[in-house]
Amino acid sequence: MKDKICSFFILLPFIWLSTGMLILKNGDKTMVAMVIISIIATLYSYGTSSIKQNLSNKMLWIVSLITIYGLFSYAYHGLSSTEIRTVISSLLLIAIFPRQVITRKSIAYFALVGAIISTVMIWYWSQHLGLNRGYWPINAIPFSTLVASFTLICLIMAITETNKSLKAIMLIGFIVGCGGLILGETRGVWLGFLCSLIIFTIFWMKDNYQPRYWLYILSVILVMGATIFVFKPELEQRILQTQNEYAAIESGNLCTSIGLRLQLWKASAILIEDHLFIGLGDNHIKKFNELYKDGRISQCLYNLKPAHYHNQYIDKLVKNGVIGLALFLLLLLAPLWLCHKGHYTKYITISLCTLLAIASLTDVPFNHGQTLFIFMVYVCLLHFKPSKQSI
Repeated sequence: MKDKICSFFILLPFIWLSTGMLILKNGDKTMVAMVIISIIATLYSYGTSSIKQNLSNKMLWIVSLITIYGLFSYAYHGLSSTEIRTVISSLLLIAIFPRQVITRKSIAYFALVGAIISTVMIWYWSQHLGLNRGYWPINAIPFSTLVASFTLICLIMAITETNKSLKAIMLIGFIVGCGGLILGETRGVWLGFLCSLIIFTIFWMKDNYQPRYWLYILSVILVMGATIFVFKPELEQRILQTQNEYAAIESGNLCTSIGLRLQLWKASAILIEDHLFIGLGDNHIKKFNELYKDGRISQCLYNLKPAHYHNQYIDKLVKNGVIGLALFLLLLLAPLWLCHKGHYTKYITISLCTLLAIASLTDVPFNHGQTLFIFMVYVCLLHFKPSKQSI
């Protein structure tokens, strides 16, 4: 009983990611408390043995470099408090968390709960309350990224699992999550999700090819097709909106959602002209206002008053310079080379890295505490070869 209670407290970050983080507006702040509780429980149960074990995790050292540069940026010219808080918390969790506590089955159930709760919340906000995406308690874009992440893990667990009952349950989680994705109406996440499915399928077939696996692929396609059919009105509405935005851009109107992004990316090239190495930090706001006074950006773009540049790569370059961008790319790409090649967590790593890399083209998932936490926990913490006692 004592061991089970300790395991519960150690697993609180995973539990919170799949529950409270998806319900509470500031769930990422509460996540810090969950990490602290997990660390205390770990030190009580395992002492420093887990720290010694985790020193072999190369992602620990990469996250350490990012934390050091983040602290420098925070002190020198400003950095998002959410980002620095999440990075520090994640660093401590990666350094201390005992991997043997997390099991394959627990990962499956965490993903299942996450997919169901996130879909229910999207339905509640968008359909039951009738709220526009811009008025959801949690930003719609990172929230949809969370839905996609849990949905992908559900699919991976369904395909790699040998237990037929658990396989069926995880497939249900995948179906539910697909519905939530469509209701979320986030185009960048849709693209990232589809790319992740394709990349996962390629790697899975390459590693485990059997003719009967084509039936699995056909089944997934049919499931997604049925889900799309059920939510056809919502999908058609988003497609029509996209067509209207492209038509507006062609007519010279760049004050649409897509048009504003194009203007932001163009303005960013001007912003970094004299601050390429370490970026502007919080001073990007002042520089942005100067561009408006000089007549170099439009009125509608100025009215937007962007906190970020709707592209993670550009945003890193503007705020943190070439150094920040290089560290970000290292964080995103290193797990692909470091993951354990013969383990199912490899597919989680590949899928989530692909999802977030594509989503980063039109949003800043690594600026949001929720999506940064899920990357740190499900990629950086679980990516490399586990010990004999762990997953």
